[in-house]
Amino acid sequence: MKVKKIHIAIATAILSLIVIAGCSRSIDYNDGEPVMFSELPKEVQDTLIWWGEHTIVSVGDTVVVELDDVICFESDYTFLRSTFGPWITSRGLRRNNDGKEWKFSGNLNVPTPIVTIGDTIYIPSGYNLVTCGEVEPDAVFYRQILK
Repeated sequence: MKVKKIHIAIATAILSLIVIAGCSRSIDYNDGEPVMFSELPKEVQDTLIWWGEHTIVSVGDTVVVELDDVICFESDYTFLRSTFGPWITSRGLRRNNDGKEWKFSGNLNVPTPIVTIGDTIYIPSGYNLVTCGEVEPDAVFYRQILK
């Protein structure tokens, strides 16, 4: 009887792992087609410039405002962070209209802002490409299509 319970527990655990692995999607933010900032749609360029100008606003050195990590056009995504205590264990994106989620693989420090247009995402190739007041003129973004 005890052996049967162990077999059931093992089968349940294996089935759970298969379901979880089958439902998770992965994004390597260094993959994708490189796109120069100047090649992005004009509305995206304008928004990134505005985002850079308004990323951190301090009034009398007491108030700090940070904007979202995802800028959405014709789409609705949420940037996800999973934590364990003070540590970030994973980051990802959720498409809010159908609940599909993608986890970033590799380095957990994903450069932001991520721009989404429909199923297409643009991830900065590095950190601080969009900074207070400007966007690096030679900035490269990686274009990926989420399925």
